[in-house]
Amino acid sequence: MTATAPARPRARSSALAIAAVVFLALIAGLIGGVLIALSQVDYTGYTERTTATVTDIVTKTGGGTGHHGVTTHTYYLDFEADGQTFTHERLQGVTTGTVQIGDTIELAYPPGQPHKAVTVDTTHASTSLFELLFGIGLLVLGAGGLLAALLWAVRSHRKKRLSAEVTSDAALVAPPTPIDPRLLPVPWPWEQVVAHLAHAAEDQPFSVAPRADGSVEVTHAVADARWFTLLRAHDLTSTFVCRLHPRSPGRYARTDTLYDVEWAAGVGGLRATGRVQAGRVWSFQRRVDYGFGADGAFGRQVDVTFSSSDVPRWIDAALSSSGWKSALDAQSRWGLVGVGIGGVAVVVAVILAILTAI
Repeated sequence: MTATAPARPRARSSALAIAAVVFLALIAGLIGGVLIALSQVDYTGYTERTTATVTDIVTKTGGGTGHHGVTTHTYYLDFEADGQTFTHERLQGVTTGTVQIGDTIELAYPPGQPHKAVTVDTTHASTSLFELLFGIGLLVLGAGGLLAALLWAVRSHRKKRLSAEVTSDAALVAPPTPIDPRLLPVPWPWEQVVAHLAHAAEDQPFSVAPRADGSVEVTHAVADARWFTLLRAHDLTSTFVCRLHPRSPGRYARTDTLYDVEWAAGVGGLRATGRVQAGRVWSFQRRVDYGFGADGAFGRQVDVTFSSSDVPRWIDAALSSSGWKSALDAQSRWGLVGVGIGGVAVVVAVILAILTAI
């Protein structure tokens, strides 16, 4: 099996997508920080009140064309406070509902400082709480976006590196000679794990390829004439590669890679057309064909399944007495961290929605 390098336009699209995620995450974090800062402003000294009249509204649309941009409204007020007259003053603070020219808005300000007037709604404790929670939610969302972009970049880098390793025949080494399991300590030495996997695969439709870095790859034996006809007859359209890396005595990390494939003429004529997934992969493929059998009866002639669990299940069976167990690889562990952060962001968003409804 040979792997083709990812197309350059696809790599460029991934880079642009990562950059877009980073940009949006930074914007979310910036807005969240501003909201948190605003929530900490102390309005307990804003005890004076006055009523203002909306005299002008300036509407601007930016960030797009026509009706697709972001529309902002700036309100200007006239009011009197402490014997002074203020005209065309920009409204400060939050408002509720639709504001139109001629509407009146109640303002609050500290004694003797009417130029600091804000809307009364701004001084409410519920407003500060909303700004705080919404700001925290945006910060969490921004942090999750940055982590997702980092994981995406690391994953892309690992894909390129793994592709280079898969296509490098020089990285392959001969498996060692297996020793009688009764003479081995538990857990077995890693070299014997590799040796027994290679020995067990001799009569199975799997291929075991030890590598110079100490890892070992296990996949379907599409280059073996004994299994080529079976796999091709059942129209296998994806192939699954398990790479095992020893992490500590008795624990190995498993990295799964799923490829789309196409068939060519000749034994071993299976060519990878692109990597579908990497990390921990779950996939299932089934083919059912109906037709006339040798006895002339019509019925189900082919019913076969291929699952991403086939290879790991065989590995577990072959190593059942070795004392070795699978552990999550680093990519999958970071993926779980990203899922956790995303879950926290969803919970915060739900809480904010409930508070807003109240």
